[in-house]
Amino acid sequence: MDDFVEQPTRRDRWGRYLVVPLDGGKPVGYTRATTIAKTLDDTSSLMAWGERMTAIGLSRRPDILAQIDDAADDKKALNRLCEQAKEAGGATVRRDLGTALHSILERSWIDPDYVPPAAHIDDVTAVHATLERAGYRIVEGMNERIVINDRYRIAGTFDLMLEHVDGYKIIADIKTGSTVAYSGLSFATQLTIYANADCLYRQGAAADGSEDIREPLPEVVTDHAVIIHVEPGSGTCTLHELTLDSDIVDLAMQVRDIRKRRDLIREISASTPVEPAVTFTEGRDAWIRARIDKIRAADPERLALRWPAHEVPPPKKIDRYDDRQIDLLIPIIDDLETICELPFGDPDPATPAPTPRRRATQTTEARQNATVEMPEEGDIDEARGDRIAARFHQLSDDDRAWIGERVQEANAADLPIRVKEQPTRRRCAIAETLITHRESGRPDKALHDLIGVVLDEPDIHVVPLGAAIAVCDAHKASALLSFTEMGATVDTNR
Repeated sequence: MDDFVEQPTRRDRWGRYLVVPLDGGKPVGYTRATTIAKTLDDTSSLMAWGERMTAIGLSRRPDILAQIDDAADDKKALNRLCEQAKEAGGATVRRDLGTALHSILERSWIDPDYVPPAAHIDDVTAVHATLERAGYRIVEGMNERIVINDRYRIAGTFDLMLEHVDGYKIIADIKTGSTVAYSGLSFATQLTIYANADCLYRQGAAADGSEDIREPLPEVVTDHAVIIHVEPGSGTCTLHELTLDSDIVDLAMQVRDIRKRRDLIREISASTPVEPAVTFTEGRDAWIRARIDKIRAADPERLALRWPAHEVPPPKKIDRYDDRQIDLLIPIIDDLETICELPFGDPDPATPAPTPRRRATQTTEARQNATVEMPEEGDIDEARGDRIAARFHQLSDDDRAWIGERVQEANAADLPIRVKEQPTRRRCAIAETLITHRESGRPDKALHDLIGVVLDEPDIHVVPLGAAIAVCDAHKASALLSFTEMGATVDTNR
């Protein structure tokens, strides 16, 4: 039960756990595991049940019904009245009983001499007997413990940890609803977070988090967990094996990122031109087909696996690709050329020639008056920008300062690379390259050498590192990122 702990848990105004990040600093809000668990849930049945409880409550409380007409234009007042009606209909009775049973069971784990209230003594007896018959015992001190996931900044409180007679430990959760048959997805999401957590977390008394403690999580089973189902007042208990899958958590986080996007819908006004459904640009078809042919010759199987067949027909089945189809193919072809180590091709024929921009003074007299073209930025990806920002904040102070210096060098060269200003494909790839480089611990010269190879500029070392990487367009920046992630190096002694 994620919301019950023996001592009040420090939370922010949105109800998130306040946790000191791994690299220190002030406590920040970590989203509750139960919130993530609800992301993929089908709530239609729950909503219908809530509507029924509201209707029953209104029939029992005519005083609430009489106030609704006056509150029709006040959302807050109307919400309050609906909650009162739902409670009058009995919506909170089962929840309150479940909360009480959780508390009673927790006391029974801790104190073997504890005598439960008469209304629940059969429930407690059934739970303990069922666990014993299944070969489980409760791990002392491992109930109602907070765990955290630093990657996604998630925190939650698991009910208890069990140890089987065979020696393995496993996370368990108590569920008190009428059935568990329809909640497997949310349960799996929630307990996957618990079982794969980075550590246990204990909040201290200090509000600034200075007394908070991270503790190792005991080694537990990570591919399945146990659901203990006991309905209050039933005197029966059943155990259920729950399959855990980290991919479910990743999917839930991706859905949350997608929900934050603001580019999925926009108003079409009279001043906004509507582009034709299909457009063709002279030369683009031949350009993309030539690149496809080179990849097919190098690795036809990989090309077939990556081909977006549901949206774009293969070359032999279409006479000419339109601009939308080519735009879909470009990032795939860019990646495959990098993977297959093919030479960089000509730029997109549809890309207009950028306006030359004067470059700041550099280290050699020959480059003082040089101008460079503003590199092609590529598409904007807000979700990728958010992920980069989160990854950046997890770096050490020294690493963040180092990246800040590279950003300033790029600005001095009039070639901005800040993702926060514009999360384009070019800037995102450059940012990820800089972060990956710092995480690798390799010397700056190694990155300088790779930039020289990607740009085909052996003298790139005369340019500050930030300015050098800023010269990369979207395609070259993506290639540089791939090389950096692979740990590629350049032999400069040949």
